[in-house]
Amino acid sequence: MSPANMCKGHILDEHCQKSVVKYDVVAFVGDGENDFCPTVRLRESDMVFPRRGFPLDKHIAEGRDKVAAMVKPWDTGLDIINAFMEVLMTVKS
Repeated sequence: MSPANMCKGHILDEHCQKSVVKYDVVAFVGDGENDFCPTVRLRESDMVFPRRGFPLDKHIAEGRDKVAAMVKPWDTGLDIINAFMEVLMTVKS
């Protein structure tokens, strides 16, 4: 169980800084209000997948100017897979 005051943005930053892997792209999937903090820390090369109609989707719509990452709303896991495939096909071209 995670602590009530857990900051996902801080955890994401810490993981990316301490990891031996340097990520070209970070993909973040979320739906809740507490998922907005890590979303605004993402770069233009990253992707955020807000669940359509849930709090994160609404926060991004209201604060789109704060989000640099590509925004790909989803309803099902297939939406996420298809978005990844679309980006991969663009990179291969």
